[in-house]
Parts: sequence; C-alpha cells; structure tokens
Amino acid sequence: MSVAVDNCGKYDYSVLCRHCDKETPDPVPCQLSGTIPEWLKGKLIYNGPGLTKVGQQEYRHAFDASALLQKFEIKDGNVTYSNRFVRSKVYEQNQAAGKITRAEFGTPAPANKGMFSRLLDAMDPEKMFSDNALVCVAGIGDRHFAMCETPFMLEIDSDTLETKERVNIHKRYGLMTQSPHLVVSNDGVYTVGQGVGVTGPKYNILRYPLDGNLKQGKVVASLGARWRLSPAYMHSMAVTDNYVVLIEQPLAVSLSELLSDIVNNAPFIEGLKWHNEPVLVHLIDKQTWKPVKTRYVMDPFFFMHVANAYEDGDHIVLDVPTYKDSTLLHNMFISTLREQRGKNSEDYVSSFQSTLHRVVVPLNTKGKDKLITLPDTSCTASWAGQEIVLQSEKLSEITVENPCINSGKAGQKHQFIWAMGPSPEGNDSGFVMKMDINSGEMLKFTEDGLYTSAPEFIPKPGATSEDEGVLLVLCLDSKDENKAVLLGLDAANMTELFRASLSTPSAVPMPLHPYFIPFKQ
Repeated sequence: MSVAVDNCGKYDYSVLCRHCDKETPDPVPCQLSGTIPEWLKGKLIYNGPGLTKVGQQEYRHAFDASALLQKFEIKDGNVTYSNRFVRSKVYEQNQAAGKITRAEFGTPAPANKGMFSRLLDAMDPEKMFSDNALVCVAGIGDRHFAMCETPFMLEIDSDTLETKERVNIHKRYGLMTQSPHLVVSNDGVYTVGQGVGVTGPKYNILRYPLDGNLKQGKVVASLGARWRLSPAYMHSMAVTDNYVVLIEQPLAVSLSELLSDIVNNAPFIEGLKWHNEPVLVHLIDKQTWKPVKTRYVMDPFFFMHVANAYEDGDHIVLDVPTYKDSTLLHNMFISTLREQRGKNSEDYVSSFQSTLHRVVVPLNTKGKDKLITLPDTSCTASWAGQEIVLQSEKLSEITVENPCINSGKAGQKHQFIWAMGPSPEGNDSGFVMKMDINSGEMLKFTEDGLYTSAPEFIPKPGATSEDEGVLLVLCLDSKDENKAVLLGLDAANMTELFRASLSTPSAVPMPLHPYFIPFKQ
C-alpha cells in the first residue's frame, strides 16, 4: 500500500458553503465527451446544502443551508442536469418572511421570542427541530425521501424533484432524531433514532417493510444510552444477517445543555459534548431483539459513516472511516471555512483527516482465549475484566470519506471500497479512490481543479466481478463556481469513460450524498 502524507494547503473546504440562489428545475442537456455504456440508465440524485442566505441574513454553519437536490439523468446515451430546493416547512417559512425564521444546527433562532416561549417550543419537536432535509436521499420501496437527522422525512418526486408528503416520525414512532442513512437489509429497511422514556434516552431501532408502507413501520428494539441525559450522536448504523450494530461514540447530545441552549437562544451544536471515554460497540440480536450482553470497547474516535458490516464465521467485520475527535464539526462554520481558504492551518486540516479502519467484533466468546481467528487481519480483541477491548486495523494512510461498496455486497463480505477525499499531495483538487481490501492496492482518479463529491457505484447488470460497473461522481470546478461535471469512471481501473458538464445559472455547491435510481428495464 502506498503511503502519502496529507498536505492539503491548497484544498478549498469552502466549496461546502457555495451559495446557490437560482434553481434549474427544467432539465438542461450536458455537453458530453466519451461514451456512456449502453446499460447505464437512471437518475443520480445528490442532496446537500445549497442556499446559504435568506434575504440579507446568512446561515452560520455549512450544515444549515437549505437543502438542494441536484439530479443527473442518464438516458439514451445523453445526460441532463436539474436542481431544485427541498420545499421543507422551514424553507417555505423563510422564503415568505424573507429572513431566517428557525434555528438550525449552527444557527440560533431569531431573538424575537421571550424565554418562556422558547421553552414551550423546546417541548414540541415540531417547533424545536427544523425539517431542512439536507443530508441524503433514501429509498423505501418505490418511494424516495430527502432525509435529515431531525424527525422529519420529506418525500420527493424523483422525476421533477418536487417535494410531496412530509412525514413526522416523532408523531408516528416517538423518535426525536434519526439516522438519515437508512440500511436496506433482506428483512426490512432500518434506522436508529433517539426516544425518551421514563428512565432516560434510548436508542430505538425502527424497521420499515421493504415495500415502502411506512404505516407498517415498527420499533423492534431499544437500548438505553450509557450517559443518562446524553445520548450519543449516531449518523449511521450497520445491519448484518443476524445483528444490528450500533457504535456509541464519545460525541453526545447533552439534553440538559440543549434545553439551556434553546432557552438562551444558542445553536444546537453547543449542546454536543465530547466525552473522552471509550467507544462502545453494541450488538442487538435480530432473533430476540435483545442486546448481546458482552460489552465491547474501543479507544475514543469520531465517525459518521459505516462502509459495510458483515458476518464472517464467529465475527462481525466493520469498515469505518474514523477521526481522532469531532473538532471538524466546529471547523465547518461558514466564516471559518472562508477564512481558512488559502491558509489551511495545520490544526484545521488535521481535524478533517479521517482514515479507513477495520474493526472485528468476535462472537460466541465464552471460554475462548483467542477471540479473533480470521486470517489476514491485524485487528485484535482481548478480555479486560468483564469487557472485550477491540483494536482496529488501519486500511488507509490518506484521508478518505463517504465510502461506498457494490450494493449487492451490503451486509456481505466485500473486497472493494470506493471513497473520496482532498488531494493528499496538497493540490487544488480532490480525488476518488478504489481500495482492494484483500491486497491493499489503491487506485485513484484526480484532476487539477476538480473537487470530487461522494461517489456512487453502479454495478453492471449480470456482472460476475464485484468491481464491474461504473463509478459516478459529481465534481465541482475550483475556478468556475457555476460549472457542474458528472464523471463516469470504469470502477475496476478508475479510468474515465465519459464526462458530462454544463454551466448553471448559479453556484454549484458541494453535495453530501448521492442516490441512484435505475430505470426499470
């Protein structure tokens, strides 16, 4: 495996807060070079922050901007582009008022309410949380939803990008939060959210049926938070054939401070607290829906995404990009992102450095001395009193995030991971990479001036190899904010197959996550 030292002096993290103030609702043909494989037909929809200002007011944090859907439609050898803002309730309120009307992750609410009124709002999730669904698009059956971490799902029309039904999962299931990264398994579609019971906050596992009938959704399991009034931040989870895997990390939401922040009109981010304590890995048995009694612990780290999890013999294997702590969230204030442009101090850059790690969790450990028996891994597990201490294996030396795999390998043993990151050579560019987990071989695609977003792997129908398909990547131009580029790469060798580009009426912001909807054959 090649080793590179991150030196992202020229990388411009402020692409996360480009301001798009004009929609392109009608599809526009892209200029095409190269050849699109005949079998590749469908809609690639990205979600992420878009509108950073309302009237004369600007949001404070990159995760506050109004959600913008960006779609590339690939059909008959051509590509079109369109975008549209998600019509959340808060978006409509802001547009009607011509100003920011509700609190977001890093932006406090307008100071036009008294303390008692704000306290009453804190008792009502409908008023306490924004429904700005800017994280991703998720599919449940034939329905598609713009998702966020608050208890709202906004159904969208994948053809027009118009917003349809608004679903409040607090009213339906009593959840105050949710992981926006739904996990599709063979027995349903899963998410985890925080509920509050008489004994304090609990992590509730919510399962929807595969057919998309949300009315048949059910909370199948609950697990108490280790800190009585501080549930951990859970952006994603994992599901295997027989287990649900929750990673309880040191970053937690202090409910007492959150209420205090609301009363004192401070942003939600101020209620997040880092506990420099071990990570806990929880396993929930899908046969009984009871937590496995074995306690698994790891050294502290922060994470957002799980690439995949699967069972291998008496083990669960997880591949996760990890950070040393959660400082990057505080470095994503819009003023900081812009101030650091062209400077990128060492501490600032290091906060964005995440490396891909493998974690192996041993099962059926009773009476065993050697807990991990898998070959070709340096992961370890050992008893320390009444708990098992896990040590991970580093799979990459360069910063990578937003990992994806062949969706046919979800919950199964995989060989390849694709991901993106900033140029490790310090160039004004990003990169996308393919990693062979077995050999450690890494292939990259990068081009000066192109900033790569999260990749999406599209398997070729009937493929016999795991990496046979196309990797789709929306790219931004570092010099031209209005230029959008869709790259199609041969996922096996990371060479360019085609490129579709266009100039838009407004800036193209860096999205967060993609979702591909193939056309039915």
